[in-house]
Amino acid sequence: MISRKNILYIVLLFLQLIYAQNRIRGVIQNEKTQEPIIGVNILLLGSETGTVTDISGSFELIAPDNKNPTIRLSHIGYNTREAIIDSSFNGILFLTPAIIKGQEIEVVGVKSKTEMDVASSVDMLDIAEIELQGARDIGSALRRVSSVKMDYSTSGKQTISIRGSNATDVAVFLDGVRLNDANTGVADLSTIDLNSLEQIQVIKGGNSSLFGGGAIGGVVNMESKTAEKNSIYVNTGLGQTYDDDMDLSIGATTVFGPAGLGGRYTAKARAFGGRTITTSLFANAFGGIDFSSGRLDLRGFQLNKNLQFPSGSVDSGDSLSILSMNYRGSIFGTSGWKLLAGLKNWSLNQNFFSSLNEHLSDQSQNVHISKLMNWRDFEGTVQYEAEYQTFNGDKSYFNINGDPTVNHIADIIRNTDALAFVTRWSADADHSKIDFINWEFSYRMDQVETLQNEHYEFPILETENQNIVYDIPESRELTHVSSKRLGIHVEGRGQKSWYSIFVNQGNNQRLPTLADLFRFTNTETDSLIDSLLTREYLNTTELNMQLRVSNPETELPIDEVSFGIDVFMNGYTSKIAYRAFEGSPSIPFNEPTAEIRGLEATVGLRMLEDKFLISTSATFLDISSPIAFPNKPEYRIVFTSEVNLNWLVISLDHVDEGEQYYIIPGIGEGIRKPRENANLNITMRKQFLGLDWSLSYTWRNLLSKDELDWTLEESLRKGFNYFEKYREIINLRVEL
Repeated sequence: MISRKNILYIVLLFLQLIYAQNRIRGVIQNEKTQEPIIGVNILLLGSETGTVTDISGSFELIAPDNKNPTIRLSHIGYNTREAIIDSSFNGILFLTPAIIKGQEIEVVGVKSKTEMDVASSVDMLDIAEIELQGARDIGSALRRVSSVKMDYSTSGKQTISIRGSNATDVAVFLDGVRLNDANTGVADLSTIDLNSLEQIQVIKGGNSSLFGGGAIGGVVNMESKTAEKNSIYVNTGLGQTYDDDMDLSIGATTVFGPAGLGGRYTAKARAFGGRTITTSLFANAFGGIDFSSGRLDLRGFQLNKNLQFPSGSVDSGDSLSILSMNYRGSIFGTSGWKLLAGLKNWSLNQNFFSSLNEHLSDQSQNVHISKLMNWRDFEGTVQYEAEYQTFNGDKSYFNINGDPTVNHIADIIRNTDALAFVTRWSADADHSKIDFINWEFSYRMDQVETLQNEHYEFPILETENQNIVYDIPESRELTHVSSKRLGIHVEGRGQKSWYSIFVNQGNNQRLPTLADLFRFTNTETDSLIDSLLTREYLNTTELNMQLRVSNPETELPIDEVSFGIDVFMNGYTSKIAYRAFEGSPSIPFNEPTAEIRGLEATVGLRMLEDKFLISTSATFLDISSPIAFPNKPEYRIVFTSEVNLNWLVISLDHVDEGEQYYIIPGIGEGIRKPRENANLNITMRKQFLGLDWSLSYTWRNLLSKDELDWTLEESLRKGFNYFEKYREIINLRVEL
């Protein structure tokens, strides 16, 4: 184990290396007003090195070998300038405002859904930065995000909880297509290849109007990479602790004019506790083209995944395919349009210890159309959605001799039409420290039609050589689900600071999923289920405050200090929860009332020209019903430190989780003690032979070496599995 003293020694050593490098530093200001300019693009001519100015107009570049480098400064609204400076330059450069003449046009940018919705707590994760931390899957990529807890099954399934919610409450999207399956109502994040992603957005509020009525516990929105340059890359990883821990990813992109094409193929194998091996094969292809009016992207994704026991039998196998088309830009001469069409196909075959077999599948087709509009001080978004989803379930029970006793077959269809709008009114602040004051309101209405057709077959009960069949009368239900939210958002900046404050209140509703309906109507524990499974209701309140201060006047070389605090309250009525039983899927039921209250706090510190980072995030939860929200720690504290020398990145994460109530089928229930763990990663990057090389060595779960020899039952009862055990991983990436 690495001691704190040794870690401090390593940090100090690399801080000395930082000071040993010559750097170009400066501030870009408006020539007329002497005010700093934010977001100036700075390019070192003759190279691919560049940067942008921060909120104080400051920038920094590594000095080249020649004595008089030339840099180009460019910014919308200013004349482009080239300047020859000394390699040790540290001063002020000025840009002259540009006067642009032309016809008057309406400027309406194409924003993301998170920008268009009522202000919420959002964490944006860039995959390029995540790769420097040694992450190979989405679960490890999200470990630094406050209020997020990942749950892992012994089969490798990864599900997410946000602010104490259940995984069934979190909506997960890939390029606009919802991934929550009809089997469990949750999204398995292990089915997504991290290599194919460009960005991950984690939306923590429970009342998004643009992401759908079912997103009452938050949203994970993932965006795939696009072809931006000609490239070929190979990425391979090999576990040093487990022989069967390996992955390999290859990909290529090409750009010709306004169009680009690309594809990737990834294979992963994971051994979980020495009992099972999960093999995942990912393939995706993508293409995009820029028109004068906008951009069109087409993407395809395919997954095949198998879980295998040591005997060689396949316990479960599932497949997922996604096709999506996304257009952003102008239509009929008007800007601010977004069009999305998506197809999803998912299937699963699984056995529950030979007493129960399930063959499940669902298909969905969805269309989204949205328009961003401006009128005087009002900005608004109108969005229409249509989704057609089918679920087919075939469940077979077997007796001790392996003979089928009951077959339950269901065909369930759900059609959804939804209309949502968000409007903002910007009030004049008339204050130099306030950029805007927005009054925000959103409303969403879903019309949902559910058709349910089920029947039972009894193979062991025959009449005249024919199986006895019981048909449940076909049902059709038409319901309306609504959500609304009201908020106030204030944002502003000072000479060296930026701040944001927002508060919102809202309510939302969620219908039982198709799988909920399937499992609710057929259970061997009839005495434990309710007579009716109804929709759940949620009321939320959130207060968020953020502050960043650049270059504070201290004796320490601090570049930026950031603070954040978020207080939230979620109240549920008729909460849909799940009872766990050994040898069968969980059974849904309605908890009359439940409540989650919480506090989230973050502190960050950047030093030495952003070469040294320290951050801490803490989440504290008060949960009224651990039965409705099991496996949620009462607190979670994440401490992160990072040294980034560009060619070398060293990062350390320490996670401390509080006491939690757990329920595990076949094991029982109880209270899990507080626990802590840590991850250490070293990444080296170098350009050699015309290729970009990246080599990482990662120590996962440094504080879990004692758990390597635990039995499966000990691991489950104490909450440890493959992902939470000590392991060492080496990863190599080569790109042209």
